[in-house]
Amino acid sequence: MMFSDVSLDEMFPRAHAVLRAPLPVLKTHKIYALIDQNAAERGITLTAAHRDVIDFILDFYEHCDDCQNARMLADMLQDEFMPQGGRKYLYQLFPDGPLSTIHDLADLPKLGNESDKSFGTNW
Repeated sequence: MMFSDVSLDEMFPRAHAVLRAPLPVLKTHKIYALIDQNAAERGITLTAAHRDVIDFILDFYEHCDDCQNARMLADMLQDEFMPQGGRKYLYQLFPDGPLSTIHDLADLPKLGNESDKSFGTNW
């Protein structure tokens, strides 16, 4: 028997539905106004290319249950924008890093493992 041929109800007949918090709706006028304000304070002029990347991140947060994996999000972002140049293209748009810059602009929660504070050796 293959797992793909079996539904979750068949695999776990006594399992109860998991209650989850509703996913946020981020693509609102208020969020875009906050992004524009924060970009102006940082001296960033947002173009249509910047907004495409920002919209991708906001879509990700609106549709994911576990959004704290920085590496997964970075890989997805690179794959999405590979036709334009991938990581190089993203860093041309956001020189301080696309994830950290967009998270700061949109006031999104910090990602897990976004930075490694344990770099180096401690004797």
